[in-house]
Amino acid sequence: MRKYLVPLFVVMVLGTAVFSLFDRVRGQEPVDSTGPTSLRAETSGGNVREITVDPGIDAPEEPNIGFIDSPSATCYQPNPARDACYINWYYLSVSASPNYMITMTATLNDFGPVAHTQGFFQTSMYIPYNMLGDGVQVACGPLGAGGNPTLGNAYAYTIRARDSASLSSANYGTVYCPAYNP
Repeated sequence: MRKYLVPLFVVMVLGTAVFSLFDRVRGQEPVDSTGPTSLRAETSGGNVREITVDPGIDAPEEPNIGFIDSPSATCYQPNPARDACYINWYYLSVSASPNYMITMTATLNDFGPVAHTQGFFQTSMYIPYNMLGDGVQVACGPLGAGGNPTLGNAYAYTIRARDSASLSSANYGTVYCPAYNP
């Protein structure tokens, strides 16, 4: 038994010494509590889109990541006899040439992430409406439930994309669903 303990101890000491020599990778550094810095922002009709950079990373003068293009966020009710609506976008698109796109995630603030795509050595991402199937099923809600007296529920959404240079792009908006009238 003793002849196994000495080599095991030596291996543990050498392993600890080797791993202590490695530096942390940039992505593993602790997150600064100040939050990301906004490089650009646009607002249109209550919807916002912005480009941000994480703390601890030098902000470029001209960011390579573009704004996320997410036109026509819609909520539709295929069967008026059911309280089931679907939220979808005509398409989602973002590019970051010469950097690579890493991820794009769509989140409904009431539900959390509803779509997540990852890139692999590509400088742009394009997600057509049919890639998300029928869309995300939500409750339509009664008349006026979302604050608009002629429509049903309102759902806030966030779409985020990140590139290989740790730049982020985000869109924020609200989509209103038709009302469910039983």
